[in-house]
Amino acid sequence: MLLEEFEHSPAVIEPFGHGQVEEFGVCDTLIFSFNGDIVDRVRQMPESREGGYLKSLNGRHPWYLLEKDGLEVAVMLAGIGAPLAVGHLEELKSSGFKNFIILGSCGVLDSSIEADKILLPETALRDEGTSYHYAPASDEISYEPALLLTMERALDTAGIEHVRTKTWTTDAFYRETADKVKRRLAAGARVVDMEASAIMAWAQFRSAKVYQFFYTADYVDHHKNEWDARHEERTADCMSFFEVALAIAKGL
Repeated sequence: MLLEEFEHSPAVIEPFGHGQVEEFGVCDTLIFSFNGDIVDRVRQMPESREGGYLKSLNGRHPWYLLEKDGLEVAVMLAGIGAPLAVGHLEELKSSGFKNFIILGSCGVLDSSIEADKILLPETALRDEGTSYHYAPASDEISYEPALLLTMERALDTAGIEHVRTKTWTTDAFYRETADKVKRRLAAGARVVDMEASAIMAWAQFRSAKVYQFFYTADYVDHHKNEWDARHEERTADCMSFFEVALAIAKGL
């Protein structure tokens, strides 16, 4: 099968020196947020300034440098979907960023998980295509345990509750059928996302330091075969999740 053709050899196009990047300033740690409201609010802070941007046919993809409480981080909007997210991470790493703190919402498969909870994806079911170009074919993939421990220590120090979880990473959110959800639950996944397994594979392939967490959002109800957005339950300000990212950055 095509997805079993993983090769560890260099590609015809490598990101090193070939990415369309305009660099005005980088720092060690980049916060890669799938939540656009977080990035917009950081951009409006008086301590924030544009640090550079990636370029594509979609236009400019800027990052912003923020200095707060003696800590400097970059903040950038993460493109939704594994190919775009990993493609940007490739170019950002080649630009000089060393640590990547990645945050975004995830769907819930297990209704016992309440909204706005902090989850650390340690393992993912690979139901997307990007990861198979960065790691040999398998059903599951994981983050480096040492990186998870570093993130957990930072969260513990900050007094932030969190739990580890297995996620189901899929490319097709409109094809999350009730039977698929039941099978993914049986395989141990409690949440669903669109990028984690690909980011895990990329991190292993490039020896990148990635610290990813989710905050829980909607519920995929396989019992009633319906989707529950859980809007009334999701009461946390999005910047509370940015503060979680800053707590991790302080612990690196």
